[in-house]
Amino acid sequence: MNNNRSSYGDYQQQRYGGSSSPTIKNPSTHFAKGTEFNDRDHLNDMLATEKWLTDGFNVFVRETSHQDLYNDVLHILNETHHACRDVFNLMFEKGWYSLHPEQPSHIADHYQKFSGYQSQFPSQGTGSYQYPSGVGQHPRDY
Repeated sequence: MNNNRSSYGDYQQQRYGGSSSPTIKNPSTHFAKGTEFNDRDHLNDMLATEKWLTDGFNVFVRETSHQDLYNDVLHILNETHHACRDVFNLMFEKGWYSLHPEQPSHIADHYQKFSGYQSQFPSQGTGSYQYPSGVGQHPRDY
């Protein structure tokens, strides 16, 4: 690792040897390495659990037909998303979660790949969905 750093908000961009793109992370907080769960392991486990919960609650909310239950679970889903973000922010703050910016050429390749899927949408790429006659402007107008 070399010492090319530039400030970006509260964290640092560091260029690692052999890499042309910066890794965005904070300096790592020390944690005990060994066979027992340490603070980093606990946070990793918490983040994985929060992600799993948000996935499950997303399905639950999408499939719920009773309006009051929908509202309650949607509230829980939002709280779970916030908890997940809090754990991510804490891990990022401690330097235990880093971000790797994508190369512009890779972004362009993916953009081109997925923009080709527009022709498969019902609107045939016009930018707005054409509802069948007799259906309102919003899918939930029933």
